[in-house]
Amino acid sequence: MPPCIILKSILTVLFTGLMASGSLVRGLVGQNITLPCRYRVDRESDITSMCWGRGSCPSRGCVQPILWTDGWKVTERQSSRYQLEEDLTRGDVSLTIVNAAEADEGLYCCRVEIPGWFNDEKSHLEVVIERVVPKTTIPSSSVTLTWLSISSSEAPQAWNVSTSVQPVARESRGPGMYRNSIVLSLLGLLVLALCIFTCYFCKTQKLENVATVS
Repeated sequence: MPPCIILKSILTVLFTGLMASGSLVRGLVGQNITLPCRYRVDRESDITSMCWGRGSCPSRGCVQPILWTDGWKVTERQSSRYQLEEDLTRGDVSLTIVNAAEADEGLYCCRVEIPGWFNDEKSHLEVVIERVVPKTTIPSSSVTLTWLSISSSEAPQAWNVSTSVQPVARESRGPGMYRNSIVLSLLGLLVLALCIFTCYFCKTQKLENVATVS
């Protein structure tokens, strides 16, 4: 295969990886959240195995796998909190996390294994778990006021009431999201460099071919 075509294939794979990144899923502590992931099934032979993992999708399989299927049923599961509640045979492999906790926050990888080189379908989802801040209520009560007669010298000169409202600051999240942004930025620079090199290499190759023919 000509080197120019090989370089273009590498660029296609890298662009596919960039386009698969960036999906955001938000949830609340204690509630169930669903991470969507689907692939196309037109006939029974299209049903295939897949995995869910923590972290970004590697070149093969899943990093820190939490769930595997053979396309028909779940074959491995790290915890009963990870459920596939949809119809697997129709390509819906969306992951439901039961009773979400703050520890569930981070990057997830959905990888559908398609036979052939660089054919796997990969999706990256960033999960953000937020806490529910309870509302403060003041109970109502009956108050009986008694008026007292006091002299002006006994009266307070001024009433100073200071109130301050402290906002509930959301805990800073771990470095996973920032690390993911840095990785995506570096990958973008790599793609740009490969684009420039590919254009230059292919153009040079064409000129050499023209010179050889003439």
